[in-house]
Amino acid sequence: MEITVAATIRKNSGRGSARENRRNGMVPAIIYGACEPLSVACSARELAVRLRDEAFRSTLLTLDVEGRKIPALLREVQMHPYKREIVHIDFQAVSADSEVAANVPLHFIGVEDSPGVKLHRAIFTSVENQVAIHCLPKDLPEFINIDSSDLDIGKSIHLSEIAAPEGVRFDAIVRGEDPVLAVMSGQTAEEEPVDVEDTTSVDEEAAGTPTE
Repeated sequence: MEITVAATIRKNSGRGSARENRRNGMVPAIIYGACEPLSVACSARELAVRLRDEAFRSTLLTLDVEGRKIPALLREVQMHPYKREIVHIDFQAVSADSEVAANVPLHFIGVEDSPGVKLHRAIFTSVENQVAIHCLPKDLPEFINIDSSDLDIGKSIHLSEIAAPEGVRFDAIVRGEDPVLAVMSGQTAEEEPVDVEDTTSVDEEAAGTPTE
């Protein structure tokens, strides 16, 4: 999926210029990395819509800077401390032949059909919702699906069990780590209800009854 974001060159810099951009419905932004640093502005309305899409944060983007196409990754979004307003945004320009670092979302599929949930009504918990990777821009996945349909109660999914997409390296595995991504936990059967009346009767008989 290709996502293109329009941007215009900012003629001036500084707080005054940034405030003026925001008053005009634009968000100040910076592009750095595999190009000379560029101070630009993007539509606040467009960015607000884009940020609702998970893919916008992890997919290779195309920044259209007044006709110049720059491949880039979203790196940071600064929000106003109490307003639902984007204050500033950072993009990293990338080169086709240089690896990039990214955090890719994890999608756990088949959970409802797993033995843990279907047979034992166990609780599925995702410990991690994204994974850090390195790859060339062309190999950057939008997300990674993890089949959880075989997960039974008391079991977990480790990163080493997941096949990395072609051209992708998991940072944790390279470091010799094997983090848990998800676990299935819970009781295996319903507990028998306690009969309060029967328990009371037994206790009273054991204690004996007072005599006159």
